[in-house]
Amino acid sequence: MAPLITLIVTFAIARAWTGARGHQDPGARAGRAALAVMLFVTGTAHFVSTEAMVQMLPSFVPGATMIVYATGVLELAVGGWLLRNVAHPTPWLGWALAGFFVALLPANLYSAIAEVGLGGHGAAYLWFRVPLQVLFIGWALVATGALGRRPIAAAA
Repeated sequence: MAPLITLIVTFAIARAWTGARGHQDPGARAGRAALAVMLFVTGTAHFVSTEAMVQMLPSFVPGATMIVYATGVLELAVGGWLLRNVAHPTPWLGWALAGFFVALLPANLYSAIAEVGLGGHGAAYLWFRVPLQVLFIGWALVATGALGRRPIAAAA
């Protein structure tokens, strides 16, 4: 639930700040900033709650701890990139993040089906993570401009 709360609260604060400063397209900037902060929170969790994250992977997956650390580093790096470039849409990064979030879906499904616990959360929370992942995919695509607005053709 922390990633969703982080995303929404950060978006609201960033939207108010960018709007007050008169930035062009403050919603998109706020969306990128919120995504960056959410990635910092989730990336940090890979190092703080490593064992809970390892449980999300089936036992036959080799190097589960290293996978958890590597994905944490990746999330922190992408979050840093987004914050550094918050003023500029990065469509390629949106597609890469969407692919990353899709790649995480099997772990979320496995943990929900196996009811692994994930740090004391119940099965309902684990099932909630699946549609939440879909939200993150959409957010990444829209906030980075990967699903950018197309200009409306002038009427003939």
